[in-house]
Amino acid sequence: MTVTIATMLAGPAIARDRDATTPSKALDELTKCTAIGPDQQRLACFDRAVKTVVEGQRTKAFVVVDKVEVQRAKRSLFGFSLPSIKLFGGGDDDEALKELVAVMRSSVPLPGGLIRFELDDNSVWETTEQVMLAPRKGDRVTIKAGTLGSYVATAPGRRSARVRRLR
Repeated sequence: MTVTIATMLAGPAIARDRDATTPSKALDELTKCTAIGPDQQRLACFDRAVKTVVEGQRTKAFVVVDKVEVQRAKRSLFGFSLPSIKLFGGGDDDEALKELVAVMRSSVPLPGGLIRFELDDNSVWETTEQVMLAPRKGDRVTIKAGTLGSYVATAPGRRSARVRRLR
């Protein structure tokens, strides 16, 4: 199981407490233990390091999440403008979510030929340009990241349209 450690957005609290354990320090302690030769000393080192990790997680100084949870969080945030933070890893092997595929739950026509629609993941989107045919309930909708922070939605048998996420 791949595990990522993400720091909580509690910057001010951590800044006040300079002795607070950070995920990188806790992992460094664990890594250093592997270099110790004698079994008893290595075991004692691992015991101390694991205690630090467990305490950090208990006090919510940092949290441990698996890859499935990270993907779920990325999916729920797709379409929102967020600051560039490395909350979900940000490494070379970290894939950015480029598209969202979901099923149309409902749609409401708006003035000017626009449409507001809800997907089965509870996200609500709105077209930013006129649409000739609205997607139907049950249609599989694909929303792809476009250029300059825009998003484009497509549904089978429908013309693609630029959209923005409302919630």
